[in-house]
Amino acid sequence: MAKIRVRKRGKTYSYSFDISKKPRRMKEKGGFATEQEAFDAGTAAYAAWKTGNVGITSAKVTLDEFVASWLENVVKGSTKQRTYEIYKYQYRAYMSPYVGMMLLQDVRPRDIDRMVKELAGKGLSHGTISAVMRVAHIAFKYAIYPSELIQTNPTEYIKIPKTAAKKVIKRTIISKEQFSELLAKFPFPHRYRILIMIAYYTGMRLGEVLGLAWDDISLEKKTISVSRQLCPATSDAPAYFDTPKTATSARTVYIGTTLLSALKQWRTIQNGYRLKLGIVYQIAYEMPDSRTLYLLPRKEAAPQNAKERSLVCTDRFGIPVQRTSLIERLRTLGLNTHSFRHTHATRLIEAGAKPVDVAARLGHADATITQNLYTHDTVAMQKETAALTDKIL
Repeated sequence: MAKIRVRKRGKTYSYSFDISKKPRRMKEKGGFATEQEAFDAGTAAYAAWKTGNVGITSAKVTLDEFVASWLENVVKGSTKQRTYEIYKYQYRAYMSPYVGMMLLQDVRPRDIDRMVKELAGKGLSHGTISAVMRVAHIAFKYAIYPSELIQTNPTEYIKIPKTAAKKVIKRTIISKEQFSELLAKFPFPHRYRILIMIAYYTGMRLGEVLGLAWDDISLEKKTISVSRQLCPATSDAPAYFDTPKTATSARTVYIGTTLLSALKQWRTIQNGYRLKLGIVYQIAYEMPDSRTLYLLPRKEAAPQNAKERSLVCTDRFGIPVQRTSLIERLRTLGLNTHSFRHTHATRLIEAGAKPVDVAARLGHADATITQNLYTHDTVAMQKETAALTDKIL
């Protein structure tokens, strides 16, 4: 172990230790009341630095123990909350059952290869397995450096079986007739009505629609400002607000007269509920620091430093629309929440909109993402291509 140096500076003590020799660099911290306190803090700091700040000093730990510390001490503070939750879920659901109880140092490529093949055999898509492997690769890479607990990454050179399905979720394009049927099924004042219309006419992600507040909408300018998303609750944490998925996802979306009229109608309906229920109407707040969603009846005082969020998509009591219930209802109709985004992008490009403009509307940094993921070769596009052959061939 490196030598922990302690010295007195004025009335307090500080510790220091070398973290490199060429060039020489030190880690130092002061302000301790006693020499022993400084030495103990220095010892703990050295152990944390030596193991990459994952909080593990034992040479032999299970993969479950290592990943739990890595998620809590490294991932949680350096990524978005949603990313942390996805990493944790993917590890617990797909990796831990296969290799979680093995010692970190004993995990071999053959173990990862077996896991991947069994996941494919269970019907998981190529995309899901790729996401799991990405988390595994990052975790093992951190175990190599700076943690210095293993020497090689067992995920290297592991290939996903070709039998893994490329797409499990069907990307459905909603026809005008289907959309009319949806509107008939969910007429005003149904809580799903305005959500479906916003998703269909803007291509916004579900989280962005659920996080939309009335002060994000300018009825005069006919714009919607996308500045946050509402992330779902998990078994470990309540629902919370976050920034949009990527930097380019924060955007302004211009809307047409159909959606504008629907928004005005819904606002009148929602205000009616608010007046009718009075002090028992639920108010949504964004809590400071944690950004968690907190609901209180109107009669209760707002939590200190919390921001009131006048959410657009609520039920008649002011409670935000539940993501899981909406997803399940759409599934019974052969749709999913992505169907509206797929439809929006495809119809725009089909009508002649430039991919770069559609990408900006969807919040994509690259137009190729829009073309590859959210557009489809519809019948109209096929007929247009056939017409071109008569002109150019």
